[in-house]
Amino acid sequence: MKREKMIELRGKRSQSEIAEILGMSQQFYSLIENGERGIHPKYFKKMETVFNNKMEVIAPDIFLTSKTT
Repeated sequence: MKREKMIELRGKRSQSEIAEILGMSQQFYSLIENGERGIHPKYFKKMETVFNNKMEVIAPDIFLTSKTT
């Protein structure tokens, strides 16, 4: 599932710019943005700063829980 909010919050900045700030490769950042890779918690604070939002807004899919009975 593509992380649309991350793409929206990135705005006119390139994936390379964001990836450099976060300390990862553009390729890895692209996988995260496209929902093909998870986000390691060590990046949460940096992402919250870069995107000026809480992780629950940036990538809500990682906080979804499924309740089964």
